[in-house]
Amino acid sequence: MHENMHKCYRHLTTWRALYDEDAACANSACDFVINLQLVAMDPREQFIAFPTYKDTGKRMGLYDEKYKGMDTKQVYDILREEQEQNGGQGEGADGDGNSRQGVGNSGFDQHDWDDATDGLSKEEKEQLERDIDQALRQGGIYAGKVGGTMSREIGELLAPKVDWREVLRRFVKTSLKDRNSPSWRRAHRNYLWQDIIMPSIMGKRMKHLVIAMDTSGSIYGPILDAFLSEMQKILKDSSPERVDVIYWDAEVAGHETYTGKDQASIVQRTSPKGGGGTDPDVVPAFMKDKGINPDALIILSDGYMHSNPNAWAGLKCPSLWCIMGSENYKVPHGQRVNLKEV
Repeated sequence: MHENMHKCYRHLTTWRALYDEDAACANSACDFVINLQLVAMDPREQFIAFPTYKDTGKRMGLYDEKYKGMDTKQVYDILREEQEQNGGQGEGADGDGNSRQGVGNSGFDQHDWDDATDGLSKEEKEQLERDIDQALRQGGIYAGKVGGTMSREIGELLAPKVDWREVLRRFVKTSLKDRNSPSWRRAHRNYLWQDIIMPSIMGKRMKHLVIAMDTSGSIYGPILDAFLSEMQKILKDSSPERVDVIYWDAEVAGHETYTGKDQASIVQRTSPKGGGGTDPDVVPAFMKDKGINPDALIILSDGYMHSNPNAWAGLKCPSLWCIMGSENYKVPHGQRVNLKEV
């Protein structure tokens, strides 16, 4: 996760000038920024856990709360100033005992700054962008599941318009599809008698998806048709046990539930309702009132509206907002993808 964050921010090219000036400080500054964000993404350490010192329980590596909200350059400037005050050596720990191991040296990881600026072909650059975008969006889904937050900077990286069909498929696949994955949280019992510690296989099934569609006056038929057609293909592959479709404008205008084989004919069977104003906050209120607790929520809208983040505070599932229209709408929960015109 840590190394992927370096790639996400293109650290080895973005901050090359800092590396040329002070390689150790540049590397440390990047690490401080990343580690703070990883903790914010998974505060309860359900997936990302730092190694700790046995005697104190403090985190190893470069982590210091005082750098919260800073970018790499701001942290770098502070580290350089500290080095000058300490005769060219970085501090080992701050006054509260937070780990500062590695400041003034290479820390845990070393990066190939020199080769990072070598020229890539057009195809390699495009593939790299796709890989980074995919990793970021999967990280956003995960953060929503465990109650963490994505940084503002990552949100901005995801803002440009992309192929919404690809993002939609990825979101549903990550959130819903059956998958068996190894977990070190529980040892595999078949190996324990041999004094061998192996991860157990934890099956994970996401059963329930909600699709909430804006049917206010500004949304027209072809958008809904294209969206539902793509959703039908995805549902055929992922096979959730239940799909709820909620149509909303200034209120919830329609609610449909599909199970089993009915999902294969959503486009033919559905009956969109609405045509009034636009208030997305009716969706979480309706879900709470009806006791709808899905594994994932997808919202389709043109984004010409306002919302109250407090209305979405109790939503426990990850959400993906598919926005076609407004560039300025800030989603109150989950992540956003800007739809291209259909």
